[in-house]
Formats: sequence, C-alpha cells, structure tokens
Amino acid sequence: MGQARQRKRMAQQFEVLGREWLLSLSSEERVIVDTATRIHRHIVMEGGMWGGCYHLSFFLKRYLKKEKNIEVDVLVGWVGEGSWDGVASHAWVEFNGRKIDIALSRTENPDILPTGAFIVLDRVLLEGMTQYRYYPEIPEHAKEALIQLALLPETSEQSRLAHARHRQMLSMVDDEEAIDEYLRQVPAGMNYHELARLAGLTVG
Repeated sequence: MGQARQRKRMAQQFEVLGREWLLSLSSEERVIVDTATRIHRHIVMEGGMWGGCYHLSFFLKRYLKKEKNIEVDVLVGWVGEGSWDGVASHAWVEFNGRKIDIALSRTENPDILPTGAFIVLDRVLLEGMTQYRYYPEIPEHAKEALIQLALLPETSEQSRLAHARHRQMLSMVDDEEAIDEYLRQVPAGMNYHELARLAGLTVG
C-alpha cells in the first residue's frame, strides 16, 4: 500500500511538472510538443513504426512549415550508446538548438540497438533502455569500428548501403523541394498526407 501511494504521488508530481513545463513554453513550442507527441504516440508507439528517423524527421519539418509556419531544422548525424565503439546513422529535429527525437524510442531489434528516449525540446518525455549521445559528425572514437564493419565480408555491403543512405538524407536537409518529393514517392501509408492522417493532424 505504501508503494502504491508513493507511485501515485510520483505520477501526480510528474503531471504537475509537465503542466508547469507546458505553461513555460511559447505558443510555437506548444505546437511543436503537440505535433511531435501525436506522431510519436500514433505512428511510432501504436503504429509500431521502427527505423523511421529520416522519414519522421522530414515529415515533422515539412508539416510544421506548411501547416503551422514554424521553421525547424533536420540534423542527419550519428548516435552512440556506449555498448560498442561505433555509432549509427540517425536523424533528429532541432528548434532553436533544442532536440526533438521521435524515432529512437522504437528500434528493430532492441537487443542489438537498444531503445532511446522520446525527446521534445530537450525534455525526455519517455525514457528508453539507454541514453544516447548525439554527434553531427562521426566522432574519432567510432571511426575504427565503422572501418571494421566496412571491411568485414559479412557486414561490408550493409555498411556501404547505410553510408550511401546517410549521404542521400544529408543532402536533403535544406532542400524543401527534395524533401517534398521524397515524401511523395514513398509507398502508400507513408506519404505526407497519410502520415498526417495517422497522427491525427490537420492538413490545410
């Protein structure tokens, strides 16, 4: 009974802190929180989407600009969590330098790539299995591990494709026309309008 009361108090404190945080935000920031939360809840958690970091980051960027006139930046970089020396390609969004990461809280195989946090404006809204560090460029400590993946016969092709994909996504971050074309060309269920529908977002 004591533990139940303690959990209830902790939940109430978290709710109060969440309300206080929301009230401290600007109107633009509240729109970002609402939009990112809807995408995360309906598409990632309920919809089961994994490995969608590029896709959802580009979608969030274009949705906020086209529907809400809010500018955010997509960063295509790298993340590492310390269980090995290497890093994985990853995309996230930033608003005035604060991180929004929708996709890392669900991974294809959590035993190999542990889940990370759902982060909005640098605030962790859902804890993951581990904490990731974010890098805009490959850090020095990870280069040798990535070279080994590129050289090993069993991982060389996967490594080549992953790096090619990374370069492709990186080339699009500041090109709105390229992002829109990318979001048009994806299979049904993943394009701009369908993602908005799944997330319960209005499109003008």
